[in-house]
Amino acid sequence: MSGAYKALYRKWRPLRFDEVVGQVHISDTLKHSITNSRISHAYLFCGTRGTGKTSIAKIFARAVNCLNPQNGEPCNKCTSCIQALSSSLVDISELDAASNNGVGNIRDILGEVAYAPSSSKFKVYIIDEVHMLTTEAFNALLKTLEEPPPHVIFILATTEPHKIPATILSRCQRFDFRRIGIPEISKRLIEITSAEGISITPDGVELLAELANGSMRDGLSILEQCSAFSNGELTYDNIVDIVGIVDLRVLFDISEAILKGNSAAALMLSDKFLNAGKETQSFLEDLTAHFRNLLICKSSDNPENLIEKNEETISRYISQASECSAEFIIYCISTFSEYLNRSKLLSNPNIAVETAIIKASKPEYSASNEALLARIEKLERIIASGNITAATKAEAKTTVLGSENTNQEVGRGNFHTEQTETVNKESDGSNKNDSVGTISSSLSETGEEKQWSLWSEALPVIKNESKTLFAFLYSARVLDRGNVIEIVLKSKVAYDKIATPNGIKYLSELFSKVNESPLSVNVTMEGASDSKNTLGAKSGHTILDIASKKNILGDKMNIIGGENNN
Repeated sequence: MSGAYKALYRKWRPLRFDEVVGQVHISDTLKHSITNSRISHAYLFCGTRGTGKTSIAKIFARAVNCLNPQNGEPCNKCTSCIQALSSSLVDISELDAASNNGVGNIRDILGEVAYAPSSSKFKVYIIDEVHMLTTEAFNALLKTLEEPPPHVIFILATTEPHKIPATILSRCQRFDFRRIGIPEISKRLIEITSAEGISITPDGVELLAELANGSMRDGLSILEQCSAFSNGELTYDNIVDIVGIVDLRVLFDISEAILKGNSAAALMLSDKFLNAGKETQSFLEDLTAHFRNLLICKSSDNPENLIEKNEETISRYISQASECSAEFIIYCISTFSEYLNRSKLLSNPNIAVETAIIKASKPEYSASNEALLARIEKLERIIASGNITAATKAEAKTTVLGSENTNQEVGRGNFHTEQTETVNKESDGSNKNDSVGTISSSLSETGEEKQWSLWSEALPVIKNESKTLFAFLYSARVLDRGNVIEIVLKSKVAYDKIATPNGIKYLSELFSKVNESPLSVNVTMEGASDSKNTLGAKSGHTILDIASKKNILGDKMNIIGGENNN
């Protein structure tokens, strides 16, 4: 029926190359080939859904047969164009390979290609989802693609080009369709809503463009859904409620609670969302994507190139990312991803959400190395100033106990008790110029002590360049076994990370470089070593003291990880 309702994506399908959104590089190339009469016999259009593959294929089919082409564009007014627009032009055929993928379907086409077009210049065959063809069907198509009649054009469209045989790929001109950007989708949505008389707020348009996820068709489908349910103006909140997504503002609030270790607040916010009937898995996916954006802002100088959000939202991401470490963000992403997979196996998937949020926001997890290192540095500054008080001693003891009790947790360091003894000594007024964990300046400059004193500046280098290594090796002791250096670790976590082939190799090379002669390394746990030959025993040397002052320290955990790095 002529008065039948048409979906928006069909009603607003582009009729000219210039109307296609976000694919100028393809539109211009095809227009030039038509203008210059350099038309290939086979084209392959690749790209995600809703990016214009079928639309451009139909425009191209009309343009090559148009009686009055205009700079490579179809006129859409001649007899050929009008028949093509009404799907009555027999020389343009479309085949959906998803449901017609057998060799018989391809043989039907091949039986027709030998005949000249009935009323057009070219016979055009558009095969959508071509990757769905069977191996036999591809083999049947191959011969025609090798030696096609001059009046035949094949346009193959696919979302999965890797599934197409190389023999087919090599005989086609390939065009890769890009995901459409949010600004381009927004501009097109504004044009369509204005023409359709749909009232929508600017932030509503932007949200629709984000939800489209690079697909113009998806954007129009969501717009149509929302306009059908809304009686008045479409707003951001209307769209959130209708589509069932997590409000970006809620994601910021939940992530803020997680960063502060406030699991109660995070649970309340998530429970309110889930009780409204929203999808658990979508919620975890949105949380993961949110922390992904935080990680990008933490790691990139130009996050706007990687995050498709407006400037205000990106600024908020940057601000929130500054509150935590990249290590903690990665930990949260890993946690949400893990429980997203688990949620699919649970009869009550809300349990996965609640467990993931508690695990991410638990203080001993969220503190990571940063809090421990900050407390250590604060103590060092106080000790260096000489203002030792009972409160300082209590905080040092708390730091020691807290570190030892949690060294099995994610991101925790191992702050050993020898540091407390240093604080106690300095509280009595001695050694006030020495900071925790550094080498005494009173070492003699002879023999072995002179050699080890060369590394007295290594501690701040370790802190600045590899806080992860600093946390794991802070309390390690170094024992002299002749040509073998034994590293004694107090933490099982540190031992599992470091006592690997890669870890031992790295430390052997480090010691050999500092010593300027070959040395090998053995890594043991506390209690398994003889400590009487501890290097620098007079000054309390640790592993930190034997790192080179030269710029050779990166993120050492990447090197030390090895096959036992869990």
